[in-house]
Amino acid sequence: MPRFALFVIVFGLTLYALVDCVQTPTPRHLSKGIWLVVITLLPVLGPILWLLYGRVTGGGWGRWDDSPSGPDDDPSFMRDLYKTR
Repeated sequence: MPRFALFVIVFGLTLYALVDCVQTPTPRHLSKGIWLVVITLLPVLGPILWLLYGRVTGGGWGRWDDSPSGPDDDPSFMRDLYKTR
């Protein structure tokens, strides 16, 4: 049973990293194709490297950029909204 649980964890981590890499427009440090090969060929180390060094938004616990999360948080949207009145 512990082997199966370990397999499920490694498979889930690899699948998450692959999907995240495919959805990322421009990864950091390497091209997307190289990241996909690294994640696929290095089952544990590849996804960990992707999460630490490849993601644009950081470690996955929140956004590191200052872009608005919704239209009401965007100052340009609010400015344009009040211009129409």
